[in-house]
Amino acid sequence: MPTKEINEFHVIDTIEKPNETPRVLLENKNLKKQIEVSGKVLEAQYRIGENFLILVTEGNPFEEALYVYYFSNSLDLMDSLELSAMYSEGMLRNVALSDSGDIMFSFFDNNEQWVLKVFSHPKYAFFNNKYPVKSKISVFHKNWLSLTKP
Repeated sequence: MPTKEINEFHVIDTIEKPNETPRVLLENKNLKKQIEVSGKVLEAQYRIGENFLILVTEGNPFEEALYVYYFSNSLDLMDSLELSAMYSEGMLRNVALSDSGDIMFSFFDNNEQWVLKVFSHPKYAFFNNKYPVKSKISVFHKNWLSLTKP
């Protein structure tokens, strides 16, 4: 599936409550629809085929988390992942799109490289996500996303 960087989403509002993960309200300009997701800073956005891939961080480099969301063209959540480690600094850097459509970046350390793949068809991938990658979707759910550190 072709992957291209887009600029269709923008931040409408951030929602912060004590002792809770911040949330952000995003709007897709073309669809005129809104979605609320964990995080605070819209870092990157892509169109993959007809679907959307959104990368959001909390905006706290001293204990950062990266949230990856994969939405259908009608903004239904298809899959999501979180990259975080308690008390660990992080910053999304060196984001690049490979020739194969994978998204590569560094997060905890500038010398590391993470590879985010979006499958053309969902797959069962039991125990695919290893710490510090977390999935909030059930183990028995088919995954569209894979985040690994080669």
